Amino acid sequence: MKKYLILIIFAVSSSVIFAQGLKFTVFADPKLSWMSPDLKDVSSEGSKLGVNIGLNVDNYFAKNYAFMTGISIDNTGGKLKYDFKKNIDTRSAEDSIIPTGSVLNYKLQYINIPLGLKFKTNQIGYTTFYTHLGINGGINIKATGEVDNFELNNENISDEVILFTLGYFIGAGVEYSIAGSTAIVVGITYTNGFIDITPDNNNKVTLSNFALRLGVLF
Repeated sequence: MKKYLILIIFAVSSSVIFAQGLKFTVFADPKLSWMSPDLKDVSSEGSKLGVNIGLNVDNYFAKNYAFMTGISIDNTGGKLKYDFKKNIDTRSAEDSIIPTGSVLNYKLQYINIPLGLKFKTNQIGYTTFYTHLGINGGINIKATGEVDNFELNNENISDEVILFTLGYFIGAGVEYSIAGSTAIVVGITYTNGFIDITPDNNNKVTLSNFALRLGVLF
């Protein structure tokens, strides 16, 4: 895992050092996440609150157009109901078999790196409007799970989640200038995962979310 983190940090740092026309946004995004299965005996049991915290980098190649990337720690997850007895690999001495009808609460943490484009308007008064879209890749660094009224409580379930996730994102928002090039950023972004985040070949589970962007642009 450490070698992946080193490569990620090096890649982002290199883009910052050699690029021109950079703008940085430090953000904390409250979000609602959910997991979508395609097996009829597995159903989504609602959304989960989380937060994505990190740094975004916009590299402007024209006045109102930029390539965007960054790095963040994303706390996410979802809840799935299994209408059959499911064996959960907890990396403990014994695996757990949850009863039929149990709801497994997945608590996941990823290192995210987005790659995309950002488009913005000319400044109108103190306000600039923007939209962005692209691809978001993530590396899982933590996965725990719990089932109510069962002996599964924040157990390590890393073997129930694959290492990588990938999805597309689209969003929009406003930048409100407060002093010079510094601005408050408020926006909303939808991310839709399109690869299976579990190792179960019989059930494709994707991870999606709506996030509220709250940040400061420098």
